[in-house]
Amino acid sequence: MRINLPVSAREVKLGEGDTIVTRTDLKGRVTYANESFLRITGFARSALIGKPHNVIRHPDMPPEAFADLWRTLEAGYPWSGVIKNRCANGDHYWVRANVTPVREHGEITGYLSVRTRASAESIA
Repeated sequence: MRINLPVSAREVKLGEGDTIVTRTDLKGRVTYANESFLRITGFARSALIGKPHNVIRHPDMPPEAFADLWRTLEAGYPWSGVIKNRCANGDHYWVRANVTPVREHGEITGYLSVRTRASAESIA
């Protein structure tokens, strides 16, 4: 499993209206990232496009969560859960992630992830 460093103890809090959107290909490589994603994470678009989406994975997240995500997506179903992600500088942010397969002409061609601020209760 990828171990992304550095990691800090600082949390970036998403605003009430922040929506992070990314799209990946079938292998999980980033093909699109919206401006909110770039602003919140501090990653440059050029550092993301074509790279594995798991570059934002925080080492505190259990691998089982992502195994469940991929098992669900590969079966053709959407997945939702609370995730702790890592910013480029090592800070972290919590989101409610909603990931769904993207279908074109009946075939899954990638995945769309829409993330919003996770509630304090769900983070706890």
